[in-house]
Amino acid sequence: MSKEDKLSLPAAILINLNIMLGAGVFINTVKLSKWAGVLGCLMYPLIGLLMLPLIISIAKLVNVYPDAGFYGYGAKAIHPFVGFFSSWAYFTGKLASAMLMIHVSLSLVHQIVPIVQDIPVIVLDLVVLFTFILLNMLNVQTGGRIQVWFMSLKIIPIFFSIFAGLYLFSWRNYALVNMHWEGVPSTLPLVLYAATGFEAACSLSCKIKDAHRNGPLAIFISYGIMIAIAFTYQLAFYGAMGNSLAALQEYTGIFPLLLGTLMPGYTALATTIQAVLYLAIAASALGSGYGILFSNPWNLYAMARYGHICFQSTFTYLNRYGLPIWCIITEGVLCTLYLLVTQGDTLSLQQTSALACSIAYTVSVVALISLVFWRRTVNIQCWIPILALFNCLILIGSCVRNFILFGIHPLLLFTTLLVLGVIMFMYTWKSRVIQTNS
Repeated sequence: MSKEDKLSLPAAILINLNIMLGAGVFINTVKLSKWAGVLGCLMYPLIGLLMLPLIISIAKLVNVYPDAGFYGYGAKAIHPFVGFFSSWAYFTGKLASAMLMIHVSLSLVHQIVPIVQDIPVIVLDLVVLFTFILLNMLNVQTGGRIQVWFMSLKIIPIFFSIFAGLYLFSWRNYALVNMHWEGVPSTLPLVLYAATGFEAACSLSCKIKDAHRNGPLAIFISYGIMIAIAFTYQLAFYGAMGNSLAALQEYTGIFPLLLGTLMPGYTALATTIQAVLYLAIAASALGSGYGILFSNPWNLYAMARYGHICFQSTFTYLNRYGLPIWCIITEGVLCTLYLLVTQGDTLSLQQTSALACSIAYTVSVVALISLVFWRRTVNIQCWIPILALFNCLILIGSCVRNFILFGIHPLLLFTTLLVLGVIMFMYTWKSRVIQTNS
């Protein structure tokens, strides 16, 4: 691929932000208010600080191995199986997030567009998924332009909420009695889910111009922007609505509540604005889903290129645009599986994605520790990866805790995919050993 066909730094930042600033921020509005109250908005900077050593560690790996991705970090520093397990966990689990974004988007559209209300939401999900799969078979530059379009739409509901929330803001909603410390642990995986997406630069590093420099920059810039926007959004929304948010059952009630308070007596206008905001949120969610499907196939491609996937020649085949079409098709198959098994349950899909990301982060950090302490080939303050590993263990523990509390079935599905991946690695590895010895 020529340098002109690669992604620029702004394009890489947009892809990260499109994934991070998806429906997760809106989905979390009610849950954070219900579980943590006043402390809900503080969960974003808390996760921001908690994950900072991790962000620095991942950015360092992109700088040292700009063409490696999650597979390369573990494989180069420790063993090919470690790299495979990290990349396979991320590839399979992150698709739960892509399907969640598509389902949330189409659920909103289903509510406000009469012409599609007779069509089951799952059917709409599959139509959009199929469309995205086809779009992802076009060239990288086309994908970058689609990201710009999605980003321009998703800022509408976010900034409307911030400005309306600040206008209605009341410090009485931030009384000490509304601090729910006992709910803080349960919010960590949800906020982690909203904060993930920066790692898309790892999957796409081989497609970014000057990846050793622009890859880390894309991670730092997009992460900082996302944390600042999400914190301000939750702060303003809770400051305006207070415990009324906690009384809601689902995030779909947040805008009727906000608009009813902002413009009482203007029901028709409020309904129109609500429809526009919901459509923008739907576009926001679609942007995140598309961003994941756009970046994720390169993880499977990397595993296939190193011979750890059955039918290696099939999965390493590139079309005339230089894109791995069978890896993209595999994404569609796994997304369909997640949709059919979970029926679009938001919490199940959120937690699956958060756990998958936490596993990939943990393996990457362990790889960096190996490079720093044993191989001594990477120059970084030694406390950074150690603290990052501690952060990762907290995140994995929070994810597992939520699975135990809210339902183990999604974890069983994800675990099954992990086991199938391990079996496939062992089979391909054994075949290579036999070929070498014969």
